[in-house]
Amino acid sequence: MSGSKDQRAVSGQDVRRIAELARLRPDQEAVRQLTEELNGILEHVRVLETLDVSEIDEEDSLTLDPVLCRDPKIAPDELRGDAPRSIAPDWRDGFFVVPRLPALDQSDSSGDVVE
Repeated sequence: MSGSKDQRAVSGQDVRRIAELARLRPDQEAVRQLTEELNGILEHVRVLETLDVSEIDEEDSLTLDPVLCRDPKIAPDELRGDAPRSIAPDWRDGFFVVPRLPALDQSDSSGDVVE
């Protein structure tokens, strides 16, 4: 992450890059809000780092397996364009078409459907 004062500060550029890898397109307000929230989380981590843990036995702490990360290479989005059409049982105007759920149809006492 970038930052002039703190190596762990998150910039809007960092948020946009992470969003791109997740195939998200946040608007400027969302980027601003996410940047603020992520920097708030990092501030909590900085506070935790000030705690004296010298008396805690390492064997008592939880050891996690290393986190597996995927390659940050952006792959083509397979659901763009008409690709879903090939797997859709029914496809109209860019949308999957599914049968109406019977539970959504309500009948009055005469059996007529009420919409």
